[in-house]
Amino acid sequence: MLGQLNKKNSEKGMSLIEALVSTAIISIGFIAIFQMVSYSIQSIDVSNERTKTTYLTGMVAEDLLADKFADISGKRLYEHMVDIRPTSGDKNSWSMDTCSEGTVLSSSAANVLDEKKNKWDKRFSKQRIKCDDNAPTLKSFKIFDICSSDPPCHYKNGDIHDKLYFGKMQVTIKAGDRVKTKFLYFQIH
Repeated sequence: MLGQLNKKNSEKGMSLIEALVSTAIISIGFIAIFQMVSYSIQSIDVSNERTKTTYLTGMVAEDLLADKFADISGKRLYEHMVDIRPTSGDKNSWSMDTCSEGTVLSSSAANVLDEKKNKWDKRFSKQRIKCDDNAPTLKSFKIFDICSSDPPCHYKNGDIHDKLYFGKMQVTIKAGDRVKTKFLYFQIH
């Protein structure tokens, strides 16, 4: 009987050391889970910004295509944009290289092009996408006019017969720790 009593006393429960070891093991597991959750939240945020940028880039292309036949000074919108673009530098028809707060949309735009530029400034402002003042940021739109030689144009290709117009939308944003650039090329006419 005495032997059974000693056996029961030695098996009564966990010791303090065992409890501390199990608590440490569980704590290490929770730390790993919290780091994984933090990384997941950051990845979702980066993915969200990239998705918004892709969507907004497509909106600019659709916006231009919807009004490409609008008349400005006797020319179509895209022809007018080619005529007024800068002759030096990157020759962008529209660009935004800062983190803008966005413009106030108003009905006081002088023409369709000014209205479009105001709308694009608003779309790519801090109100829609995150922007880091210390990271490179560029949003730009450029039109390429391509022809054989007649009528005159800025980009020549002898293999084509009709004058072509292509648009290039470029958006550079900070995505997490890296800087990402998205390009969208589309035919206008």
